[in-house]
Amino acid sequence: MKIAQSIFRDYDIRGVYPGEVNKETYYILGRAIASYLKVREISVGYDARLSSKELFAGLTAGLTDQGTDVIDLGMISTEMNYYASGRYGFPASIIISASHNPPQYNGLKIVKKGVVPLHGTFGLPEIKELALKGQFPEVSAKGKIRQMDIYNDWIAHLLTFINPEKIISLKTVVDAGNGMAGPTWEKIAKKIKLNIIPLFFEPDGHFPNHLPDPLNPRNLESLGRKIRETQADCGIALDGDADRMFVVDDKGKFLPGSITCAILAEHLLSKKGPAKVLYSVTSGKIVAEIVGKMKGKAIKTRVGHSYIKTEMKKQNALFAGEHSGHFYFRDNYFADSSTIAGLLMLEFLAEKKNKLSEIRQKYEKYVSSGEINFEVDTPDTFLDNLTEYYTKRNPDLIDGVTVDFGSWWFNVRSSKTEALVRLNMEAENRQLFKEKLTDIMAVLQELGAREKKG
Repeated sequence: MKIAQSIFRDYDIRGVYPGEVNKETYYILGRAIASYLKVREISVGYDARLSSKELFAGLTAGLTDQGTDVIDLGMISTEMNYYASGRYGFPASIIISASHNPPQYNGLKIVKKGVVPLHGTFGLPEIKELALKGQFPEVSAKGKIRQMDIYNDWIAHLLTFINPEKIISLKTVVDAGNGMAGPTWEKIAKKIKLNIIPLFFEPDGHFPNHLPDPLNPRNLESLGRKIRETQADCGIALDGDADRMFVVDDKGKFLPGSITCAILAEHLLSKKGPAKVLYSVTSGKIVAEIVGKMKGKAIKTRVGHSYIKTEMKKQNALFAGEHSGHFYFRDNYFADSSTIAGLLMLEFLAEKKNKLSEIRQKYEKYVSSGEINFEVDTPDTFLDNLTEYYTKRNPDLIDGVTVDFGSWWFNVRSSKTEALVRLNMEAENRQLFKEKLTDIMAVLQELGAREKKG
């Protein structure tokens, strides 16, 4: 059987079921992963997608046929997969998931012991080569499968990050979007008598209410309505595999990822004292400003969980955040967790007298564009030309091209999967924002970019 090369992405393996990914594909991937890693056992979990159990069967058959034992973690979230890797020290851990993608997608992510991710420049190219060849070494004995339930340990771990007594007075609406976050929040609520109003907690791969992608405003409408209807203190929205978290205030208004990141950094630094905090190149200036005010050290990093985890360990950073809703914690094996982020946000809010709709005003100093996509012929060449255009402004090339003019800044970086570049920009006020957004878009178009609509 031939495997589509397109399923191998920069951060994971992902494709459409059953055309690109299916039981046979996952059997070959299992044998390729086992042949590359050469470890005695691998833990495997899967999300609620309709194809996940079938893909699990294919993957584990491939792993065991190649002589590797499998620890079956059952239906879990991506954040639980990272926890399992760190807590139990499995030689490798795999989660079958396609995050917030539509129902017809599925994929997998692999981490080695200590939550070390495999990605486009480490591990995945070798697995791709083995899978495409389809020739695997003989093994003397098949591996075995054993089951393991990690939920009790996981819930106990989560509650070490907060003082549960502080947050039980809050009323919180939690929207799991029929993804993998529901079971964890349900168990937390039961354990500490947390006052939550659950929305779509039942894992369901049809995603019957809305796609579990909180970055799309349409997917937050039911959460906003429920907050206003119940006069809740705030709302928490999770994505499909529960590794991203977004907050909605008491008036049902979305809180941008950069502001959530700044609040979490402030709260953690107030609890732990001065420390290093990482933030991605697309995050707003407010993050570094708040970290500086709290006597911490803000360090800019590339976008992407594999890069951030690596840099966090190198810097021994307390916390890292991305505008996209990923939040990483040193005490969580340097891995991202939507639940830890949500619990810390509730603890922060419980310590304040004001409502979140009032508190947020302190952090809303800048006007930002969000991500604007442009089609280009060759992203690398385009970024080289953009660097040359702004060469006198000493562009930052950590991830794409970032130019900071003091009162405004922009970042343009390439997509990992399409012939696109993505623009993010921010300015000190709305008038300046409008003016400079027009200017930078004109420059991008002059260099050959075409804004992608829709």
